[in-house]
Amino acid sequence: MARTKIEKQLTLEELIPLYGEVNTECNTLKKKVSELNSQIKTEIKRVKRENSDIEINGWKCSLSVSTTYEFDEDRLIEFCKQNKINVVKKKEYVDYDALEKLIYNGKLSEDIISDMDNCRDPKIKETLRCTKMKGE
Repeated sequence: MARTKIEKQLTLEELIPLYGEVNTECNTLKKKVSELNSQIKTEIKRVKRENSDIEINGWKCSLSVSTTYEFDEDRLIEFCKQNKINVVKKKEYVDYDALEKLIYNGKLSEDIISDMDNCRDPKIKETLRCTKMKGE
């Protein structure tokens, strides 16, 4: 294992190899952590235990799954053009500030706002949290 405590001011000749060693170890550990994270998520989903805590050998682990939505820019541009919502600019992008103002000020009907939802795509995010449980 690389020396991690720096006891004196190191020279550049000492710092660069030390950095290389520590960085290599760090990258190796990051890769291993990522692999373990993926395996845990897969196993939790296999036993259908999302959104509940699992406690094993003093470790508490949970997997939460959340979905967020982002607009598909091309679909939203076409939608705005078809519905004569004047927020599409020359470079063909949606002026989200203008769109937000129209919605906030009630300038768009509920039907239009509801239909606009078809221009969004889901983005699923899985978050794994594992923490060491405190001793009793």
